[in-house]
Amino acid sequence: MSFIQYNVSMDEAYAHLYNITCDVDAHNHDELLISLPAWIPGSYLIRDFAKNIVRIKAFCGDKEIEMQKLDKDSWSIHTNGKLITIYYQVYARDQSVRTAYLDQFRAFFNGTSLFLRIHKLESMDHLVTISKPKWLDRNPNWRVATSMTKSKIDKYGFGDYVSESYDILIDHPFEIGEFTKSTFVVNEVRHDVIIRGCPHANIRKICRDLKLIVETQIQFWGELPVDRYTFLINAVSDGYGGLEHSHSTALICSKSDLPVEADQHIDDNYLRFLGLCSHEYFHLWNVKRLKPKTFSPYDLTRENYTELLWAFEGITSYYDDLMLCRAGLIDAHRYLNLLAKTITTVKKSRGHAKQTLAESSYYAWTKFYKQDESAINTIVSYYSKGSLAALSLDLHLRTKTNGRISLDTVMRALWKQYGKTGIGVPEDGIETVASKISGLNLNSFFDRAIRSTKQLPLKKLLSHADITLSFTAPNNSSDGGGVINKSTTKDFTKIKHDLGFTCVDTPKGLRVKQVFDDGAARHSGLAPEDMIVAFNRKSTSKNNIQAIVDLEKRGSSVPVHIFRDEVLHTLQFNIETAQKNTAYLQPGSSKNSLFMAWLK
Repeated sequence: MSFIQYNVSMDEAYAHLYNITCDVDAHNHDELLISLPAWIPGSYLIRDFAKNIVRIKAFCGDKEIEMQKLDKDSWSIHTNGKLITIYYQVYARDQSVRTAYLDQFRAFFNGTSLFLRIHKLESMDHLVTISKPKWLDRNPNWRVATSMTKSKIDKYGFGDYVSESYDILIDHPFEIGEFTKSTFVVNEVRHDVIIRGCPHANIRKICRDLKLIVETQIQFWGELPVDRYTFLINAVSDGYGGLEHSHSTALICSKSDLPVEADQHIDDNYLRFLGLCSHEYFHLWNVKRLKPKTFSPYDLTRENYTELLWAFEGITSYYDDLMLCRAGLIDAHRYLNLLAKTITTVKKSRGHAKQTLAESSYYAWTKFYKQDESAINTIVSYYSKGSLAALSLDLHLRTKTNGRISLDTVMRALWKQYGKTGIGVPEDGIETVASKISGLNLNSFFDRAIRSTKQLPLKKLLSHADITLSFTAPNNSSDGGGVINKSTTKDFTKIKHDLGFTCVDTPKGLRVKQVFDDGAARHSGLAPEDMIVAFNRKSTSKNNIQAIVDLEKRGSSVPVHIFRDEVLHTLQFNIETAQKNTAYLQPGSSKNSLFMAWLK
């Protein structure tokens, strides 16, 4: 045997258990170290996948051999240089795109959840056999979808797949079950679209729109570095997210995000889905191949720290919606509407004044991926603010070089220097490349945008594109900002007073979820998990609390009755003016050359 072979059995799907055997020829190794990754690339949190191993044993022929537990993820096996078989079970009941799931109706897994790493043998070929479940006659429509290289499979996809190394092995998720499938081709590369959970989705329209996104991104980068690609889409009642891979992406969305046969337009739900697809496809270049030096290669046993997630996720977040505009799927007005909502999201977060983008990137492992009720006040998203930093850099470069250089130019230069060569980007690499090709000293820009908590100069930069940015009090609790045209009439005074907290209705009362720094709720002593049972002696709900507050006189205070830890308290709620934190963009009457070049 010149390869490592895994057999994946789903016979115990009813118990959510994958049964796996791993055959290893250890003739040159008296001892083997085996482990399961602690995290999955693209999702920066230690997940300890080995905790899902229910039992594990090793055999040499028919004889069980000892496995010594080394730590939470690793074992040592004395092989005496012979062929050994490792048998283990993995519990899988996580519907997310990051781990594994199995029941009688669906199977999904990432290799980081299922495939043991055999240390010092990672560069060998790794063969995976997907065995057809014994009970499959009851579900004859099950098929296998993956971007992993096929070796010998049946017409349903069951059989053998091969990868050239362990790192490649764990970068191809599998979707197994009933799904709809379609295909489109760009640059002679086949793109499969797999939709599970929504058989009535208009897959023809989805493929047509995805093809426009793919063509636009390939034109942006100048080449397509893969010979195949697969969109694995899991439609659920309520969900949103994605994870990038070398030749595919695993996506989860709400069923309502997908168009049905009668839909021909792009509503806000479908637009959100297309933005997600655009984001993950952009990662085909930016993250999967163009990546931080600390990720080259990944160390999947521990945290891999970098201050560059603002670029690899934030720049991707900037381009995901912009690519929809450049592809002609949305117009400039709709793109600016999305941009205004992102600006509002960052403005409403108090964390942007306390954490830099460099810090947000570095501490993703312990802060961004482990958020609690204080997160709104203590951290800033390297996705949302990172996208605004990317926008700022783009407009700054375009303005200072009279359109000669843009962020587009910088990304293509980074791709040529680092992405195509496989060399990781050093921590100062983006700043260095941007400065070199633009001829500008960008130290002060990066100091402000990335290494400080100062506000981004968005008003000034957008004005160069003849766009006016203004902030107002929200029109209602769901107002995320938008675009103002000359014909727009809008009441900006509907919300008069500040709540300063988010809440949810419960049978016991109105439960406080988050309390904003420097807001009326914080000044009045409210805290997360407080249960509001009366506000100024009136019953409250999520729908009426703002209206009740707005009835009061600014500068006054009113009693609010709460239960905290099941003890009744009375606080005085201070009535304060609503904060101007909602962004609106107003394009000029004539689109200037910078504006046109930016969005095309």
